[in-house]
Amino acid sequence: MSDELLLLGDSVTVGAGFSGVDDDSCYVSLLRSQLKDAGAHLNIRASALDGADTGYALRRFDRMVARLSPDVIVISLGLNDARPPGSRLRNSPDRYAENLQQLTEKALAIDVRPILCTPPPRLDVCENGQPAWKTMHPYAEAARGVAEKYNLPLIELYDEFVSREDLESLLPDRLHPGRAGHQIIARQFARTLVPFCTGRELESQPTRRGPNFEFVTAD
Repeated sequence: MSDELLLLGDSVTVGAGFSGVDDDSCYVSLLRSQLKDAGAHLNIRASALDGADTGYALRRFDRMVARLSPDVIVISLGLNDARPPGSRLRNSPDRYAENLQQLTEKALAIDVRPILCTPPPRLDVCENGQPAWKTMHPYAEAARGVAEKYNLPLIELYDEFVSREDLESLLPDRLHPGRAGHQIIARQFARTLVPFCTGRELESQPTRRGPNFEFVTAD
């Protein structure tokens, strides 16, 4: 029997239709293939909406998470907390952290095992004269802090993107990852998920595990 994995996210998780990404090249599809090839038994479903932030996910938690009855959830939000579309007010890094904590506690309360994810950078905004890619830095730090507080696994996207010399080419519209960016996201997700499913490290990369996360590998 396979565990049900839910990917809770925004337009990056929607994938298709942004920065030249389609259904076959989005990270959700790539991740399914990588987990299958690694012998990881997970049924993957995405619950994502363009423009979603942590506040929206909290308000719609029942519809976006609880009704889907997952065993594990990856919370991959933050871009729209930092700079929401339209006239919505942004969530500060502190509010973002508070919302992540509430999402974590809601998941644990219904026996869903949460995994957090640092948001990727965005290059379409520049604040206080700092490089645009630093806009998401405090949000990445907030996600790390919540993961540490609850001793949860953490998927690292922010550092993986900003450490690359080809960062601008990875974000063709300066916000949404293109096909190469989705390949990076799928690989980072798999590096955390595969060890919990199979007991084997992927490409000898370190992972984080905590008492709130334990897979029972299917035979």
